[in-house]
Amino acid sequence: MQLREFIKETLTQIVDGVRDAQEPNGGAFIVPAGDGGHKYADHPRFSASARLKSTIVDFDVAITAEDSDKVEGSGGIRVLSIQFGAKGEAASKDTTVSRIQFAVPLLLPESQREWHKEGRGNE
Repeated sequence: MQLREFIKETLTQIVDGVRDAQEPNGGAFIVPAGDGGHKYADHPRFSASARLKSTIVDFDVAITAEDSDKVEGSGGIRVLSIQFGAKGEAASKDTTVSRIQFAVPLLLPESQREWHKEGRGNE
């Protein structure tokens, strides 16, 4: 998998997971909108202001760089994956595995549920 695909898929699935968790499920409110300045528990990877909630997504990725005498069509940085099996091909290659670490800030999507109305039992 290309590194760019891995990053995109990871961040997309985080946001989709938050949105899925925001559906009514036992009364929990995930990233509620209009929280009235609620003081969230301090956490070094989370920040909240009047309207925005954000987190940091840390990546620690193993990547491979190959130098091969086999000719193929695609190139780029690939996320390391382990594959077993043989194709019956003969090729020589040198592989270098490296790690890269980086962080991406992410604004979390706010829930559209009205917690202040739901919590009062629909008065």
